[in-house]
Amino acid sequence: MPFYDYLCNDCHKEFETILTLDQHDRQQIKCPKCGSKNVEQEVAAFYAVTSKKS
Repeated sequence: MPFYDYLCNDCHKEFETILTLDQHDRQQIKCPKCGSKNVEQEVAAFYAVTSKKS
């Protein structure tokens, strides 16, 4: 399951959570610090590890 980075617009806490694609699509994310649903997903980079050299 993928990790998602969020920022709470009320208390400005950044947090990371693991969600299924279904949970992510429903957008029922709460801030773990203040419980607010006023959160937005942050843009996050990712990388892939492969066995081939490029």
